[in-house]
Amino acid sequence: MERRNRSSQKSCPFCGKSIIGDCYRGELICSSCGFVVEDHNEYQGPEWKAMDLEEKQRKVRVGAPRTLSLHDNGLTTVIGTGLKDSHGISLSPYMRMSIKKMKKWQKRIRTASSEERSLSAVLSKINEISNNLNLPKTVTETAAHTYRILAKKKVAKSRSIMGMAGASIYLACRKCRVSRSLKEVSRATNADKRTIAKYYRLVLKETEKEYVPPLSLGKYISKLVNTIKIDPKVERLAIHLMSEISNSKIFDGKAPAGIAASFVYISSMLSGAHVPQREIAEAAEVTEVTIRNRSREILNNFMIRQYLKVIPKDGDEILADRYHKSLNLG
Repeated sequence: MERRNRSSQKSCPFCGKSIIGDCYRGELICSSCGFVVEDHNEYQGPEWKAMDLEEKQRKVRVGAPRTLSLHDNGLTTVIGTGLKDSHGISLSPYMRMSIKKMKKWQKRIRTASSEERSLSAVLSKINEISNNLNLPKTVTETAAHTYRILAKKKVAKSRSIMGMAGASIYLACRKCRVSRSLKEVSRATNADKRTIAKYYRLVLKETEKEYVPPLSLGKYISKLVNTIKIDPKVERLAIHLMSEISNSKIFDGKAPAGIAASFVYISSMLSGAHVPQREIAEAAEVTEVTIRNRSREILNNFMIRQYLKVIPKDGDEILADRYHKSLNLG
């Protein structure tokens, strides 16, 4: 009886603060004074052990977790189209037809109202676009949560499904710090870039009260180097140059893709990789003129010495070492 009364306590008997539990040691401890309210407590977790995530998913006895990417949060049972019963015996043609009809009506009942059908259509598009872009689950859940807010405010009513889905995914990528450009999202949705941008501004205005910053240049540089598959030392040098010049105002209002491409190009020339401008421009989805303009702005305002130190320039020379001759800036 005494142990049961202690277990039901929600506060420390001495200081009155909240109690926290240590499931591995089986103890209930006060979060303030450290008093052990109860020891040898019963372990509430599973009795089996798993060595990795795959084994844990195989041994778990519950269903899939709740997810915002499905209109019913993934809690509805789905009727399958199996050809055999639980004993491995093949079903008769009559039973197969009955299961097919049950599945059809169960699908209709899941989306009985027009709001549920609209929500299901947009969330299915969000899942499809996320799979095409190889986005992590966190981005898909964030995009689904954003669209649910829009649907609740009735902002998404009578608007393009692909536009709202693409805008929600692009906003989720920026919030989750995943490097996906507006061009990539528009290609995955088969929609115009200007349409996605218009819906993105609408979504941003209705759902976000604070400014959502763009991705850092380091993300763009790493993505660009991995796409071109060049020497990792080019990436390290480009990130170092970026960190030295990041506080400059010469890049205000400039697209981050062009700036990252110029850092990669300069770093490839300084490290001896000599990656052509055309190849970098195609990977970054910018023009060669953009790379030359951004590179010229960097070299006209800063002086690079010994690969490492970047200092503001006082004179008119473009580059202070022997590598300026290899840079084709036009």
